[in-house]
Amino acid sequence: MAERTLGWIQNPSNTKTLQNIVSIFNPNSKFTDFLLNSKIPLIRSLGKLHNEDEWERYIEHIKSGNNFPYNMLKGKGSGNGGRAFAPCSGIIQAAIEARIYLSLSTTPPSERIKKPYSDDWTADGFLRWAISLGFIDYDAESDTCSITELGYRFSKASSKDEFNDILGEAYLHYPPACRVLNLLLNGNQLTKFEIGRHLGFTTEAGFTSFPQNLFVQAIVENPSLKNTIKSNYEGSSDKYARMICGWLCEIGWVTKSNKKVTEIAGDREYTTTLEAFNITAIGRREFKRSIGTSSVRQIPKIVYLEMLSTKSEDRNYLRRRRAEILSYIQGRYRTDNEIINHLKDKGFNEDSSAIAEDLRGFVNIGLNISKSSKGTRLNDKIICLRIPQQKSVDPKSEVLQIKERVRPHLQSLDMDYLKLIDLAYEGSANLKFEITTIDLLTNELQFNGKHLGGSRKPDGIIHYNNQGIIIDNKAYSKGYSLPRAQVDEMARYIRENQSRNQEINPNKWWSEFPDSTQTFYFAFISSFFTGTYKDRLAEISKEYHLNGATIDVENLLYIAEGLKSGKLSYERFFEMFNNDRIVYTC
Repeated sequence: MAERTLGWIQNPSNTKTLQNIVSIFNPNSKFTDFLLNSKIPLIRSLGKLHNEDEWERYIEHIKSGNNFPYNMLKGKGSGNGGRAFAPCSGIIQAAIEARIYLSLSTTPPSERIKKPYSDDWTADGFLRWAISLGFIDYDAESDTCSITELGYRFSKASSKDEFNDILGEAYLHYPPACRVLNLLLNGNQLTKFEIGRHLGFTTEAGFTSFPQNLFVQAIVENPSLKNTIKSNYEGSSDKYARMICGWLCEIGWVTKSNKKVTEIAGDREYTTTLEAFNITAIGRREFKRSIGTSSVRQIPKIVYLEMLSTKSEDRNYLRRRRAEILSYIQGRYRTDNEIINHLKDKGFNEDSSAIAEDLRGFVNIGLNISKSSKGTRLNDKIICLRIPQQKSVDPKSEVLQIKERVRPHLQSLDMDYLKLIDLAYEGSANLKFEITTIDLLTNELQFNGKHLGGSRKPDGIIHYNNQGIIIDNKAYSKGYSLPRAQVDEMARYIRENQSRNQEINPNKWWSEFPDSTQTFYFAFISSFFTGTYKDRLAEISKEYHLNGATIDVENLLYIAEGLKSGKLSYERFFEMFNNDRIVYTC
């Protein structure tokens, strides 16, 4: 089977373009006629069709409206000029106009030619959107797409009211939209961060949400970098929340407003205005349709297998496990032991903490889960969930094994921080790893501190009473060996903190420590550590007369649980800085 990511949409937002994409599957639609007789000939005249013989086959497919192979719709992204200027190689690429010009920027404006087609990434986004809303059906076995009855109706919608009514019906089939409506129903003026932190499988790196207080702190303290911060300080779940709210605003179920927020970060208070969302009376009424009432038939929910995990290395394992649970609890109460035994029959060896994590995730993706003394039940009817038949279960990765070791110990600490394990092992997630670490230490524990990052600054600092720590985070999948460059960088931070000379470093990052902080430590935090890291710690300590430590992500979570529960004192924690790896057992 092909590897697709369905069910979670971050970028497409133009619903008219969405209708055009769906209309491709209806050979009698006006847009299909436009595509065949105007758009494709225009792209051909510019010499931008990839492989003319292949396109003849594509055109016959459009005329017949048969099942479309996914790659025929999406196309390819390669090209000498990069993705943006690659030839048009997919049907949906041809259906979407780009916002760039084919001509060089030096060409006079009057002679520039707007690119009449898009790229494979944009095409894929719109296709996944159409599938996720139920306009297009996707068959994973054959990797093909076909139009549904709802999609056929959408392709023919002409009036604005009809268009919006069909969109609304589609959104009620889409669990994440129902989750957003439910959160807004129970909240008041929620920002994307307040929605995002409760959206998706929040213990995974594929569903990150940035702490609102750290975002507000960054905006208030760096007004000149506001646009950059807005771009970088947004987790995947925050993007999903923002996108879904935008769709619902368009059909009048949700409204946007400005919200004055005051947040505490560290020992300071910050106030700014953020965009927020409210549910309307129509939205409230329509949400009732998603769960069904005595007088309203319940609307089935579209749940593709691919929706049940995204970025995790173990996504195939997690998708199958979660699909088996959903199938088993649909319409009938099951106890945890019954679920565990059912999974065992399917080849999965899990404990009750894994079941609890998945059940919470089902609620966060928008499914109607109820619990009672009889067990847990899925009240929704779900469609499109096809569980692949495999002879054996995929082995668990090292990352998943660590999460399973840690999870049962998290009694006081929020389970969402399990995502730190994913982030620590994901080489491209340094910023998210840094911010989530500071979030853990300052929002869950009693440390004050701040994420710093950027040029000539440590990744973060924390302090408690009169003691402070300079932190360096590194996300590495194969462990961190404390290379010489990083040792020298930490040594520089220590020197700057000791001298506090603005002429050496004008950004004065050390001023984030209060004057009462008199004793300092340094810490390297990563997935795990390799090589001669102990010698490197001793080297820094000997030269600058302060102690440091390495903390792997597993022990970081054990330490946080100990501090949060009170089993580990803050005084004892600082005593653990002894120029070695800190090991703590809950």
